[in-house]
Order: sequence, then structure tokens, then C-alpha cells
Amino acid sequence: MLLIALWLSACVSAHQSGQLPTENNNSGISREAGTYHAKIASLQNDLAALNGRTSIVEAGQVAQTAIQYSAYLAEEYKLVRPAVLHNVLVRIGLKDRGLCHHWTADLMEQLERLELKTYQLYWGVAHRGSELREHNSVVIAAKGQRFEEGIVLDPWRDSGELHWTPVKNDRYPWQERPRSEW
Repeated sequence: MLLIALWLSACVSAHQSGQLPTENNNSGISREAGTYHAKIASLQNDLAALNGRTSIVEAGQVAQTAIQYSAYLAEEYKLVRPAVLHNVLVRIGLKDRGLCHHWTADLMEQLERLELKTYQLYWGVAHRGSELREHNSVVIAAKGQRFEEGIVLDPWRDSGELHWTPVKNDRYPWQERPRSEW
């Protein structure tokens, strides 16, 4: 098993740099920066649309933090793609962190530092207790909204590229994990 994992890890490239793109004369970098800013704007709009009482400024802070910190975590974990291969490497002891619950705990901690006033954070879990299928992720909702009305912020699924979708539209059967278990 160890030899197979080592062989597979040699065939998979490490995640590209999570550093923010910078504008310059290189059109590839400019496109990358444009994509980065468009992604932040898209998540900001989705967060602001949760209800009419949320702060657009806070939505922007959450969007930028979630997207940027997800890329940072990919670097920090020295991520190997795909995510399931990285999980194997963690489970056999070749990597320290990078399971979905690590991503969730680390992103949750970073978002809690924002001291949000118009949003609330939840911990989502799907297939709880299943050794191979359990999945964890941050869920954010407007203050006063139920877990089911929130948006999943999932940095694990796309190996550091933040994936988000409404809880009710996701393929995972999300349930709220009680705050006492975080």
C-alpha cells in the first residue's frame, strides 16, 4: 500500500502557488488576476443575496478571506491533487494535514477572526461517521438564518480552489454539526 501511494504521489503534481496574482504586462497574469477578482465578486454577491440585511462590506471580507485562505492552506498543506489522493497520504502518515475536517477547522478559525455581525458560521457534515464518505465543510448564513438556508464554503473539494453552493443545492446531504463538537 505504501509503495502504491508513493508511486501515485510521484505522478501527481503539487498544487500551484496560492499567492495572489499581480497585475503587470504579462497577459496570463492579468487574466489570472481578473479571474481571482471575479471569483471574489461572485461569492460576495452570493453572500449578499442571502438576505437584505447583510453587509456588502462583510460579504466582501468573507469572500476574499475564504478564497485567499483556501489557496494559502493548499500551500501550507503542500497539497497533492486530487484531494482524495492527499487524504490517502495523510492517512498513511506521509502528510500531516489536509483532510476535509482540517480544511474546515482552519477556514472556520480564519473566518471567526472577522467577528462577523451580519453572518453566522456553521459546521456542516455529510455522511457523518462513515470512514470513507464523511465530509465536513464551513457553512455560512445570514444572521438569524437556519443552516439549511446557508452557503457551503468547501476548500477541500477542488484542492484549495474554493467551491461554494447553497446547502440545499449541493450533492452532499449536509447536516449541522453542533457547535459543542467543534
